[in-house]
Amino acid sequence: MVAYASYTAQEFLTSPDDAIFARLVRSDAVSGFSQFSHKQGWSWGEAVRLMKSACEQLIATNIRYSDVGVVLEYRIPRREKRLDAAFLFGETIAVVEFKAGSSSATSDALAQVADYCLDLAYYHAESQGLKIVPIVCSTEAQSSQVVPTSDATLIEDTQCVGEADFAALLTRIANDDRKRPSDNISRERWCSSSYRPIPGVIETTVSLFNKHGSDDISAALADRDTIDRSMHAIEGIARESRERSQKTLCLLTGVPGAGKTLTGLRIAHSPAFLQAGWRSVFLSGNGPLLKVLKAALAADYKDRQGCTKAIAQRHAESLLHSVHAYLAEAQKTQSPPSESIVIFDEAQRAWDAAKMQKMAARQRSFGAVSELSSPVTATSEPAQILEVMNRHAGGVMVVALCGSGQEIHDGEAGVGEWIAARNQSYANWRLICSPSAIERAGVDAAGANAEVWPSMHLSSSIRSHRALEHADWVDAVLTGRPKDARRHIDHIGFPIALVRRPDDARAWLRKTTLGSRRFGLVASSGCSRLRPYGLEVSAGFRKELDYAEWFTAPRGDLRSSFALETAATEFECQGLELDRVAVCWGWDLTVGDGELLPRTFRGTNWTNVRRPREREYTINKYRVLLTRAREGMVIWVPMGDEEDPTRSPFEMDRLADYLVDCGVQPIRQSVDGSLLP
Repeated sequence: MVAYASYTAQEFLTSPDDAIFARLVRSDAVSGFSQFSHKQGWSWGEAVRLMKSACEQLIATNIRYSDVGVVLEYRIPRREKRLDAAFLFGETIAVVEFKAGSSSATSDALAQVADYCLDLAYYHAESQGLKIVPIVCSTEAQSSQVVPTSDATLIEDTQCVGEADFAALLTRIANDDRKRPSDNISRERWCSSSYRPIPGVIETTVSLFNKHGSDDISAALADRDTIDRSMHAIEGIARESRERSQKTLCLLTGVPGAGKTLTGLRIAHSPAFLQAGWRSVFLSGNGPLLKVLKAALAADYKDRQGCTKAIAQRHAESLLHSVHAYLAEAQKTQSPPSESIVIFDEAQRAWDAAKMQKMAARQRSFGAVSELSSPVTATSEPAQILEVMNRHAGGVMVVALCGSGQEIHDGEAGVGEWIAARNQSYANWRLICSPSAIERAGVDAAGANAEVWPSMHLSSSIRSHRALEHADWVDAVLTGRPKDARRHIDHIGFPIALVRRPDDARAWLRKTTLGSRRFGLVASSGCSRLRPYGLEVSAGFRKELDYAEWFTAPRGDLRSSFALETAATEFECQGLELDRVAVCWGWDLTVGDGELLPRTFRGTNWTNVRRPREREYTINKYRVLLTRAREGMVIWVPMGDEEDPTRSPFEMDRLADYLVDCGVQPIRQSVDGSLLP
């Protein structure tokens, strides 16, 4: 059940109030919301009264408005909320949030109705491409007002009215609709429409581990063809591994934002594995990601259980695991682990043998007892994972989730190390990988003794709901192909703006981000010369910040991303996302003749990066930053300073021109402070 009730305007007008009320109460009783109260009943009564008056005026204006759809209490999956009412015209949907007894539209009410409308615009199939008008009806309000939204959003300005103006507003919306009244949206199709919001990583983790809204999560992910295809393939591989006592390594690759982490979480909670008695463990070497997810899990557990913060933190620690700690614990014994399935997220960042040895030696030199201070052999993390799982006598499976072009630091071995580790020491393992994995490893399938399955690659970004080609746009930008970039950009579905002043970037985020959507600043860890603009990205500074709060704290909390005081670098935001971001571009990646020029800051000067691997790291930093947004992005390119040789204005002007050539829309500030194209 999605809507509590739906009618045509004529049906709604002629239905007795008691019958409508009884239908709402019955629907509420089986909805699982359990929110009904005397206050709710009074609010419904007020809403029904106003909506009947509006329907009466609509029909009096044009008898064809009798067929306008009227929907009450439409469920918004995963938000555990329902929009109060929707009126369905020809090409327009009016979404109404009633505030009975209120004399004004509060900021919470405005955010609530904006969230509903944005969710319809992004996720609801029958609402795609339609005009969506948010309305807040505060019954005691004595005047009307319009709260404008930005052109960079998919919804109309919010109309705030009182009881006296509500019916007239709906009549005006109906008359402004471009289609004839006889062509009204089918309320049956609209109410039964597919509605598949893509969950964020934080939201998914909380929902799946705590079984709270997990049906919505599974349904959302199952609706994505590539994820569903990969899930079916992996479940089949696991079944064969179990039946044949076969050990299998799966390399699942994907473009940025394709849903690799979400797929990994879904694998970890697959009913097929649970029913077969196979335990799984979700591992990651991405420390900031684990910290943020654990903080979200702990906060949710504390709220639901009413326990102390310490108990909630211990609960969260038991659910997600650092790969470094997992391996250190496994090396204390030669026994097989309790899990039969390992899911390794961000597996392209697994450490090579030299990095493993270096980190262990560093820990021993400080005399520290830590997750890395136990004896470590000179083998890579992929080799050690395979060694631990190889201890099992029967079948096991390792699923390595590898991002495309997202190695961002020295010692990160990349997908090729997984293939090399298997071929060198574990030839008895079955290797199944994507064509992308073979290509990136620089080998052929025969030489790697690998089975190449297209289903092992997630090719479409789902982070950017309306810009499925965004990853292609980013790749074209970072490989010096502006003409190709322009073909992949979609400003209607995913606006990308360019500004030259940091305050303009902040203004764009605040103006275009509606509802409870989250925004923030991101910057490369190599952008050391953003310091004159008030942005610090040094490692020492970042260690003092709590990025769990940055990603989860609400508006008004100075620790949160909303404050726009601190930027997350590629290390803090890889694997996570925000709804809108400002990418703060620095002098560590400039533009030359037909290519981008990676640089590093040493002493008081910029130095060109010569080694191919290090050049790739710098470019990949920006690949991460440019793929963090879900709904839109602004890029700030500093003006520079002619008096400062480390902040060349010419280099930034050239970069800005290049981004415009790639299709980015330049934005400037008008005299009154508003942002204009």
